[in-house]
Amino acid sequence: MKVLSIENGFLKGKKINIVSDKRTRYTPANVRRALLNIVDVTEMNSLEIFGGSGIISFEFISSGVEKATIIETSRKACSTIIRNAKSLKIDNKIKLICADFRKAVVKLIEKYDIIFMDPPFQMGLAEEALKKISENKKIYDENTIIIVEHSKREILKKKYGDLMIDKEYNYGDIKLSIYLKEGE
Repeated sequence: MKVLSIENGFLKGKKINIVSDKRTRYTPANVRRALLNIVDVTEMNSLEIFGGSGIISFEFISSGVEKATIIETSRKACSTIIRNAKSLKIDNKIKLICADFRKAVVKLIEKYDIIFMDPPFQMGLAEEALKKISENKKIYDENTIIIVEHSKREILKKKYGDLMIDKEYNYGDIKLSIYLKEGE
């Protein structure tokens, strides 16, 4: 089984198992390191959509996130996330929702400080998820940071509802687009 190493924080160097599924693409180590240089996640409450193995939430917890909610549709990936969280001894900090993001996001009622998504590239899922988030005002406010990892060939709109693009970072074929709630 293939593994990834956590790159940041108190779990740095710990290994996690990844899902062996060709549809699942993992955020490279350099992008995970860069992400945590862009955002200080200390004491935040995070939401990860398209969780895969849970690597981003594990990086967030390792760097100070208090609670991480993960949405993942694949049953195989969900069981991998649970096994990884238990082996890292952080399963008490994880809430896993094993469901399609379209159904899960609309049911959420908790506000998140950071929302991260890394959908399969160039399938329109990033845009669909941003629309779903913008429709559920309970889960974000003007302090929430929404980060979308996507292919640089996938062009996202500057605005979804009251979510506006703030910054973009490029790492080879990968782009991190950061959205914030528009000021009142």
